Amino acid sequence: MSRYCLIVLNKKNSFVARNINQSGFALPVAVGMGLVMIIVAASMIGRAQSDQTITNSQRETSRALSTAEAGIIRVQSFLDRHKILATKNLDKWSSTLDSSLPYQSNCRLVNLVTAKQQTDLFKNNNWINLDNSDRNKGRYKIVDYHYRDGIGELTVAGEIDAYNTTQNSAKSTLTVEIPIGNESAKIAPPALWANTFNLNPNQKITGQIQAAACPQLPHIDPDGIVGVDLSNISLIKGIPSGQIIADPFTPLPAPKVAPATAISLPAITTSIQLPRLRSIDTPDANGEYHYLVDIDNATSGHSIKLTDIDLITIDVTANQKVNLYLQGNIDLAGSQTLNVDPIHPNLRIYGSAQTLKFSIKDNASITAFIHAPFADGKSISSSTPNPNTNISGGLWLNSWDSATSPTEIPIIQMGNWSDFGISKLEQPAQISPISSWKRVGN
Repeated sequence: MSRYCLIVLNKKNSFVARNINQSGFALPVAVGMGLVMIIVAASMIGRAQSDQTITNSQRETSRALSTAEAGIIRVQSFLDRHKILATKNLDKWSSTLDSSLPYQSNCRLVNLVTAKQQTDLFKNNNWINLDNSDRNKGRYKIVDYHYRDGIGELTVAGEIDAYNTTQNSAKSTLTVEIPIGNESAKIAPPALWANTFNLNPNQKITGQIQAAACPQLPHIDPDGIVGVDLSNISLIKGIPSGQIIADPFTPLPAPKVAPATAISLPAITTSIQLPRLRSIDTPDANGEYHYLVDIDNATSGHSIKLTDIDLITIDVTANQKVNLYLQGNIDLAGSQTLNVDPIHPNLRIYGSAQTLKFSIKDNASITAFIHAPFADGKSISSSTPNPNTNISGGLWLNSWDSATSPTEIPIIQMGNWSDFGISKLEQPAQISPISSWKRVGN
């Protein structure tokens, strides 16, 4: 009996011991699982915070990129208003605008002082707020602009602050390429170019009028803008050149000097055919004829003075030119020029520093390029104007005053720069849409 009880007691003790051993194992497991859960939770919180940081960073970077894009649009708009700068590097912008003349574009006044202040900000890489009343909208600055081979490369940086702080949180920089075209490649040379104007309200021009400053015009258009009736400024062959452009940075070309081989002629005061007999007049290597034209007398000082029945007849092939270099003034009352190329004028008339007067009267009509940068066109009248035109080609003078004429003086542009014998001049640039975008590392 006693032996049996001992056995029972041993079994009981074994059961108790086994429970004690199991309790000692479960506690570490529970603690370990708790630690794992804490680590997982901490990891998830950290990852969430990291994701939030990345999201905020991406958002701020995107805002900075948008700010840089907005800055590019503003700079491009500035160049479009000040086209003369588009073909200049950034460090030349201020000096280009450094002029005493008011800078005007398409006969709409541009504030020169404001423009110079803006170019100084650009040149000095100053940050410019998109909105001075809201810093959170960010700011931009020009990092660089340089022009080469018809392309303006513009680099603009954008910068924004973290919301409701002054701490800079993100920057982005973009470089874009802007194709810059030369207007002279697309638009024919000016039909009428002068430093000063006094235009007849019904002045008829097929082509472009160019001036150092906006012309003083005699009346108010129906649209309420003071000026010549722009419906009379017509297009040429579909090219958008029917306009008035004020460009103080492009002066009239200087007078052309007669070559040493030019043939001497007396003043042209009656009908004449040019060239004369081939035994007398010979062309140069390019097939052009050059004549140095004297004056009729010291009192009137005319190199050309024609009446109603007088003609200038040009007898050359389409690719040849007749060049007259005048030593005096021009008075056209006749000269229905004959046998001229219908598209490219064969006759060029170049005034000198002694060519101070230009007049065209009545039924006079001439097809030529007339370049007399010291001449004032004052005695202008046309009581019975030619049904088609008084001048075909181009007329470039110091001044043009047709206001007193009872009717308009029709001028139709003909020919290109090479026909005029003048090298292409720098014209206001044509700003084209951006051709490429590239993000730059900050």
